[in-house]
Amino acid sequence: MTDQTTTGPSLATRMAAYAARLRERGAIRTSDVQRAFATVPRHLFLPGGYYTSGRYVPVPDAPGPELLAHIYSDTALMTHVPASQDAAGRYSSTSQPRVIAAMLEALHLAPGMRVLEVGAGTGYNASLIAAITGTEVVTIDVSPVIVTEAARAAKRAGQKNVTALPADGYLGHPAKGPYDRIVVTCGVTGISPHWLDQLTEDGLIVAPVAHGGFHPTLAVTRDGSQLVGRGVASSDFMSAAGPLYVWPAGQTPALTQPLEPRPLTTRENAGPALEPEAYYDLWFRLGTRTGRTTRARIQGLDPAQGMACLHTPRRGAAWIQRTGHLHHTGDQAIADDLQTLVDNWVELGRPGITDHYTVLERAREDVPLHYPAGWRLHEDYRRD
Repeated sequence: MTDQTTTGPSLATRMAAYAARLRERGAIRTSDVQRAFATVPRHLFLPGGYYTSGRYVPVPDAPGPELLAHIYSDTALMTHVPASQDAAGRYSSTSQPRVIAAMLEALHLAPGMRVLEVGAGTGYNASLIAAITGTEVVTIDVSPVIVTEAARAAKRAGQKNVTALPADGYLGHPAKGPYDRIVVTCGVTGISPHWLDQLTEDGLIVAPVAHGGFHPTLAVTRDGSQLVGRGVASSDFMSAAGPLYVWPAGQTPALTQPLEPRPLTTRENAGPALEPEAYYDLWFRLGTRTGRTTRARIQGLDPAQGMACLHTPRRGAAWIQRTGHLHHTGDQAIADDLQTLVDNWVELGRPGITDHYTVLERAREDVPLHYPAGWRLHEDYRRD
């Protein structure tokens, strides 16, 4: 383990409180996951520091109380950015602990399970998994820099069951399979057939799959001859590259650049005012009803209030925000369509992400992924 300067009683108390807060919020539901968060030291998985608000914050071997308070909060920490001085050459981070916890709970981990992680990040997630399973966790990443850092961090934290390897995430790592669980920590547009080849018959995949402009987490299992995905939680991840991010027909990719500035028309109180989780439930539902759903920015709208948008190129766009206000540009019919979808969600009793499931299909052998093929509400879903 590490020396006394980083594992003293004050740090142990801080880590226990950090885990307890995540359980109070409902992100952690089981004692095994709580114990992992309370014993795996997150600050040891930051390779020198992290980026925030455009500046780099160094993290020394023995961080002070203020720095530790930030690290052991429910905050994602960006560890790499695609700048010339950054050896990784791309974005990488340790995800928001709430999201990590929700994914670990969705995996239903047990001692002895073999796990493959696609997207090594800092190594923190793999080390949490290893703390629960007590056996080897294989974590892969296309970046040798990130793989090396993840391996070093796991060793620094005293975790001997993490094996970090350079590999193409789409192909997985068959040499160490089969796996009881596969967890994906980058945004993908579907499920790789290679993962299915490396998964035990009763295995489970947890992955953030692109949907409506963000990356909600799905749990994917076999049900006879079908591949079934169920909604787990709201989340968002940096997008993967290559065949893991090939869009299926009919889906609108998230718009990376702001839309051209145009006058906005506002309908106040077009929907209910929503807390963040409920807003993502609405956003997810919009994505199940139309492939025009995406994330979009435009001058004059506060992104912090939500960017769920119906976008029709050359005709216009309409947004519903957490305030309940609906804003649109161009053709009013798009705003009317969005209004109808919001009203329907409310009439249904505001179904959440976890109330939905889908069958994932691969149209042909030359199609790279299994994609969601239509979303449905669970049969036992009931209106409020």
